[in-house]
Amino acid sequence: MSEPQPRPPYDHQDTERAEPKSRSFTDVLRQINARMVLGVLAAVALIVFIAQNTNETRVNFLGWDWDLPLFLLLLITIVLSVVCTEIVGWYMGRRRRSGR
Repeated sequence: MSEPQPRPPYDHQDTERAEPKSRSFTDVLRQINARMVLGVLAAVALIVFIAQNTNETRVNFLGWDWDLPLFLLLLITIVLSVVCTEIVGWYMGRRRRSGR
């Protein structure tokens, strides 16, 4: 018996080049899902929130004093609380896995 000739894993010579399909507007609309709609609504709500809370607020913290727009102060507070929550969750999960 003779051994078969080894072939490369994928031979590009015999394949035809596929032309990119043009997508209709209705095809694009079908791909819009709930996440995209919720993302757009959240972005619009954030823009409205920023536009309505532009007045300056005096912040005193550990002897430092500065003025910030209210929306920026609230966004910083939200981001810091999410980061702290994630750090504590990561630490507790790691501690649980190690058996302490």
